[in-house]
Amino acid sequence: MKTCRPRRASNPEAGSTPSALLSVHLLLAIALLAPVAPVLAQDDAEDDDGFFGLGWLDTTQSYSSSKADALAQQLDRFFGVERSDLEAAYSSLRLIPEIRWHENDGFEGRLRLRGRLHLPRIDERLSLVFSEDQGEGTSYYDQNSLFRETHSTRVNMEVNLQNKERYRFDFRVGLRSSLKLRTSVRFRYEAPLTTSVANRLSQTVYFIDGKGLGSFTQYQVDHSLSDVSLLRWSNEYRREEKLDGDEWSTSFTYQKRHSNTTGSSYFLRIASNTDYNYVELYQVGLRWRGNIARPWLFWELSPGYQWEKTSATASRDGSLFTSLSLEMAIGR
Repeated sequence: MKTCRPRRASNPEAGSTPSALLSVHLLLAIALLAPVAPVLAQDDAEDDDGFFGLGWLDTTQSYSSSKADALAQQLDRFFGVERSDLEAAYSSLRLIPEIRWHENDGFEGRLRLRGRLHLPRIDERLSLVFSEDQGEGTSYYDQNSLFRETHSTRVNMEVNLQNKERYRFDFRVGLRSSLKLRTSVRFRYEAPLTTSVANRLSQTVYFIDGKGLGSFTQYQVDHSLSDVSLLRWSNEYRREEKLDGDEWSTSFTYQKRHSNTTGSSYFLRIASNTDYNYVELYQVGLRWRGNIARPWLFWELSPGYQWEKTSATASRDGSLFTSLSLEMAIGR
């Protein structure tokens, strides 16, 4: 797929999923899904065991200090923004069969698994995290999955070192399939600016064996336009030892709840590298998402268009892309 690609050192894991690691992921998925199976036959959004669909319901949301923050949490959970699950007090699982199409590369199918499993019997602050990022926080706020490179699901152990009203401090550690260590420390601070505007800053410092140290900074401003719509400005900046130049991006997202079962998200994104004297990528698109048949089952269509420039002398290339997915999203 011809999208914006960071100039990284070669990765022996790219493009392959070792059978042993895949087996572990499947076993973990089965372990999570097994107790849920009888629940899926229920028509209600919740049952006596405490399972629920990750839709508009906000009874499990953490404390919100402003209208903008409360609406952002609700919209992020409905659209499956990874931060909404990673910082929630509940365990969650999202299993996503997905088909992608790009004008230059054709079709690609994949199966994604992500979520968080709290381990209260061991320690209330300890959890297992299933994520497609490498522990450095790359997908905490991504609005468009087509912009990301394809990665296999990774399993990490995360410890919540501190969680207060306005800030959170997490430590994460995991192993790559080659038994190489990856670890990260993430700090997040958020506070209201007014009753309808909230801002959020997160800083992640990480180490990946074979790649070295890196840092990932994100800053967001959320503005609630009404009880059902939100405008978000998001900025990201990455520095890494073996990365030529620093990566940066800025985006605007308009999210709206249309009914109890549907919502839409429109995005505009610009991304490039500090080594370039030009903007590498412009991208626009939308996400249309709906809840079908059961509170835990969702469909999503995400078409868009991008203009990419691969070098200073190359002309800018425009191309269409889209994705269609079905998502099972369960919390407990």
